[in-house]
Amino acid sequence: MDKSKKPNWLLRILGILFVIYLSLTIAINTGYYEAKLSEKTTITEESMRKFEEDVKNGEEVDIKDYVTNTYEDYSSNTSKAGIKVANVVEKFMTNGINDIIDILKKLFT
Repeated sequence: MDKSKKPNWLLRILGILFVIYLSLTIAINTGYYEAKLSEKTTITEESMRKFEEDVKNGEEVDIKDYVTNTYEDYSSNTSKAGIKVANVVEKFMTNGINDIIDILKKLFT
């Protein structure tokens, strides 16, 4: 018989997690995250200077002109499904366990 070696899924998952860990560690150590934060800070400082100049010049000031809200929705079908599963589990843990405890109380009293 020809026995083919089955892949070890645990080792593959651990390998993928290790690669993700290494990439995040390298990104932090090279300063990528700090560079992104300083870029946001620079944009904020520029907006503050522009605001101060407009106030000094007596122009009409609206906060929406100076604040940039860049919210990006990163949710996907997988994350939405995970949230639904978490809500079902939470509902069971709160209501279901209380019902089970009430049943056990009635049985033993």
